[in-house]
Amino acid sequence: MAAPAALAQSTDSSADLKAEIAQMRQQMQAQQQVMQKMQQRLDELEAKEAAKPQATAQAPSQPAKPPVVTPTSELEAAKATQYHPPSAPAGVSEPLPDGYVRLGDTGNLLKVDLVAQVDAMADNTYMGAQDLFVPSSIPVRGAAFYATGWRSNMSAKQSVFRMDFRRDTDYGTLKIVYKNNFFGSGTGDMPYNLQYFYGELDNERFTLLAGYNISAFTDIDVFPNTLDYEGPNSFTFKYGPQIRFSPILYKSGDSLLTLPLSMEKPNADITTVEGFNTYSRRPDFVFGLRWEAPSWHIQWANLWRDLRVESATARTRGTNGYATQLTGTTKLFERDSVQGWVSNGRGYANFLQDISGLGLDAAFNTQGDLRGIRARGWGAGYTHGWSSDLSSSLSYGYLRISPQSNLLIDQTLPKSTKFGSLNLAWQFSERAMVGIEYLWGQNIDLTDARGQGQRIQTTLRYDLNP
Repeated sequence: MAAPAALAQSTDSSADLKAEIAQMRQQMQAQQQVMQKMQQRLDELEAKEAAKPQATAQAPSQPAKPPVVTPTSELEAAKATQYHPPSAPAGVSEPLPDGYVRLGDTGNLLKVDLVAQVDAMADNTYMGAQDLFVPSSIPVRGAAFYATGWRSNMSAKQSVFRMDFRRDTDYGTLKIVYKNNFFGSGTGDMPYNLQYFYGELDNERFTLLAGYNISAFTDIDVFPNTLDYEGPNSFTFKYGPQIRFSPILYKSGDSLLTLPLSMEKPNADITTVEGFNTYSRRPDFVFGLRWEAPSWHIQWANLWRDLRVESATARTRGTNGYATQLTGTTKLFERDSVQGWVSNGRGYANFLQDISGLGLDAAFNTQGDLRGIRARGWGAGYTHGWSSDLSSSLSYGYLRISPQSNLLIDQTLPKSTKFGSLNLAWQFSERAMVGIEYLWGQNIDLTDARGQGQRIQTTLRYDLNP
């Protein structure tokens, strides 16, 4: 009887053990599933943690990266690699695309440039324009202040504030340019003077400019690198309201041929007699051709003017003015360049640096007729880069007028003037330049009386965003 009872107890224990083993297997499978899910979660977290440092490293560089403005032409891209000497005038040429900032989501880009400059000058005689070196203001023998001796002056009028706006449109790149210095006609040391305020639409077929700018007759790209603001006496330089259209006639690689056409405010500069005022029936017109390559260019410009006077009694007198000019510049070697210009015409004296504002566009003759005054001028400049941060520039200019003998004009006015300059400029910092320049000038009036003047000028310039 004891054996069957023991067998029954053993069977019950084996069944319980099998049940426990099956239960444990189910628990282990459930734990494995939990562990697999936990491992997947851990892998996901580790992948996210590994990606965070890379995103953090890239994030600061995105907003800090300056916006890139694509040049509107291959020619602009080529210009970006050209050597810019330390002696080059600040804010004269159009800035390269670098340095612009994006104005929010408006699509507008802005570049602001501030130039703080001081010039210290020492002259060996009196000059009418103390802040500028103007040979026609040098006193001649027998005139007041002739050979009066050395004197000094300081000026900060070459300081500049400039803003360049750009944006892309359906018709090309739209540019709005504003610039002023402090060579105004007001009183004080820093009278305001507007230089640029114009808009320009630029695309692959043409440029269209409207506003206040340098005349299309002026080729600012051949202006020598003088530290003196006035520059050579024979350079043609005039600002005014205008509309300018420059279609591209031909393009070959990085070079192009354009046809500058402009209509400009006339501003006739005439020696009048009592009771007469100046006016013009039509604007000044400029027609030219310009061939521009990455390292050189040549330009031929022609000017037509209408010069007139009228009195309160409706008496009028008039004559025509005209001029032609050939200009050009080319790169030599790695850091050298040469500039040149020659102009000739009648009734365009207001465009010539040295005699602008002297009433030499036209004058009355003894018969009471208005006659344009013939003028001509030429000049050249050479810039040598001793190194990437040291340069010298040499320039010379000659100017002459040939009025008819019976014109009613002041005989103390200049008949011819000469100009020469030599400088050394050091770009001691990316945004700072110091230089010294020697200037010489000669003035010969209509009676053939002569006078000479010399100046030594030192310049310190800080350029915030060249």
